[in-house]
Amino acid sequence: MLECPAASDHIPLMSSAHLPRTIYRLSGEGVEDWLAGLLTNSLDAEISFAALLTPQGKIIADMFVHRDGDAFLLETPTRFAADLFKRLRMYRLRAPIEITETELHVYAVWDEDDMPGLQDPRLPALGHRVITDTPMTDTADYDAHRLSLGVPDSQYDFETVTTFPADANMDLLNGVNFSKGCFVGQEVVSRMKRMTTVKKRMRGIIFEGEAKAGDRILCGERVVGDVIHTNGNMGMAIIRLDRLRSAEVDPTLNGARVQIMMAVTGQDV
Repeated sequence: MLECPAASDHIPLMSSAHLPRTIYRLSGEGVEDWLAGLLTNSLDAEISFAALLTPQGKIIADMFVHRDGDAFLLETPTRFAADLFKRLRMYRLRAPIEITETELHVYAVWDEDDMPGLQDPRLPALGHRVITDTPMTDTADYDAHRLSLGVPDSQYDFETVTTFPADANMDLLNGVNFSKGCFVGQEVVSRMKRMTTVKKRMRGIIFEGEAKAGDRILCGERVVGDVIHTNGNMGMAIIRLDRLRSAEVDPTLNGARVQIMMAVTGQDV
């Protein structure tokens, strides 16, 4: 079983936050090949970021997959867990794969040296992810932390079966391996990468005044984006990149200027 650090080992100065995640343990003969054949990413590392897609290429649930000996621990937003469990059982068919829900907890920790857990594979600045059976002290606002970095998170930013991986920047966050071989929805995702320019992506925003999900970001009178989540003066929006690039005036949100962050790669993609 994965080693679970005691809470007392890392409470004192750590910025830590409990995450609303459900963890499944997947085990059985051939489990690695079976799981890798379903998900958007290979499972070569100790922790991988991946998603299970519909055949049409939309995200059913994104997840972190942790190696646990010959088994895997799969942590996903609790609000997606039931649908993910149903889909995994459907794909299992007669394969000797066991899927069990655990009582483990997931924490994010950041901004300290010698952090426990494993580095978040999406972006080093996000910190580490810790799986433990011992509750830790919740000391910080993870939502604010990831928004400050402009990183989308399905717990807050989108629903199941509504979003393509590129919309949520999974291709920029080490969540899609285009050379790994087949996975569910691969044809659509690969075609979007090869044949089109991504027209919309989630981008972090910093704004003045009040804003809420559903508010529109304008350049003049033209809509260039829609707010999907806010926390204080930060948020996440889905941005029409073509419209933003061609705009001749600065973007506004509810009549005030709004800063639209660059992509997590630091590029305008």
